[in-house]
Amino acid sequence: MRTSLRWLSLFMAPALVISLSALMVACSSDDGGDGGDETATLTAANPADGSEVPEGATITLTFSSDPGAVTVNGAAAAGAGAARTFTLGADGALSITWDGGAHSLTYTVLAPDNTPPSLVKVTPDVDGASDVDPADLADGLALEFDEPVDADEVVISTGGTALAWVPTVDGNTITLQANADDPIVNETEYEVTGAAVDLAGNSTDISISFTTKAKE
Repeated sequence: MRTSLRWLSLFMAPALVISLSALMVACSSDDGGDGGDETATLTAANPADGSEVPEGATITLTFSSDPGAVTVNGAAAAGAGAARTFTLGADGALSITWDGGAHSLTYTVLAPDNTPPSLVKVTPDVDGASDVDPADLADGLALEFDEPVDADEVVISTGGTALAWVPTVDGNTITLQANADDPIVNETEYEVTGAAVDLAGNSTDISISFTTKAKE
């Protein structure tokens, strides 16, 4: 009889440990776990809510996390991850819904914009120059337009080879950020090419060239 009880105890102990471990895991999951079920929230809209926006413009929605399926006035928005886009129609009152959430935006819709952006300023002013000091471009090259734009394959190159300068966009301005590992050098011809695209999708080709001065 003692032998039987001894074998029974040896069997019961591991089983009890496994049962307690499973119970602890289940309780941890019930308490919220890692918060993976948290509903996404809309954190930003570009252009901002309340703006005057031309019909046909692209609106970008940014969420705190992947919102799943997103609809705008019943139509599916494009995109993946935490960002979604849609084209603004004639109705500026927008009802946005996603898995577990909803939000409203209101825009003043203007007539469709069919005018491409215009380049109004280059800083430093090197376009067409033949004696540019490389030091003048140590902070990069900024292209300012007459309206908010995005950059489409904007590069600075020489001899058909693009420099490792990254374009960034801030409102009306596209800036080619200088790269100390791939600098502007003397006695070299450079070209800046690509396109600037406004919110309505109108595009303007960029064509800027300059030559740096000889070494002193």
